[in-house]
Amino acid sequence: MPEPTESKPIRGSCLCGGVRFEVTGPPLWMSRCHCARCRKASGGTTVMVRARDFRFVTGQELVVRYEPAPPYNLVRCFCRVCGTHLGEPATNPRGFPIAADAFDDDPGVRLALHEHVAEKPAWYEIADELPKFPGHPPGFGGGSAE
Repeated sequence: MPEPTESKPIRGSCLCGGVRFEVTGPPLWMSRCHCARCRKASGGTTVMVRARDFRFVTGQELVVRYEPAPPYNLVRCFCRVCGTHLGEPATNPRGFPIAADAFDDDPGVRLALHEHVAEKPAWYEIADELPKFPGHPPGFGGGSAE
């Protein structure tokens, strides 16, 4: 009987290449957050991954964290050398969003929904038919907005 083949890790990195990471299991979903905080930090498209499937390959010491004042609680992580937004890697023991643009490989998931569309700027038109939520989608299990 043939042995099961292990899937290849999904790789990611920052612009300067100092921070590199891998995701070894399938990502959960991709979402687009339209809140002002996510737009300013990253453009808002993130890929949710399980914490157990994520690991830094190199450069964890280059990752800086921005911890907002209450009532906000989501930490934003960046490369301190080039400023690349990385999402929120290693900030929750169960799972967290990774900035979609930080992936070097195809994460294998596609945009599933839009959240916090009540904060969407007037100049941005959502041109797809995906579900849209004025705030955080109920029961969806997480995302990158407060």
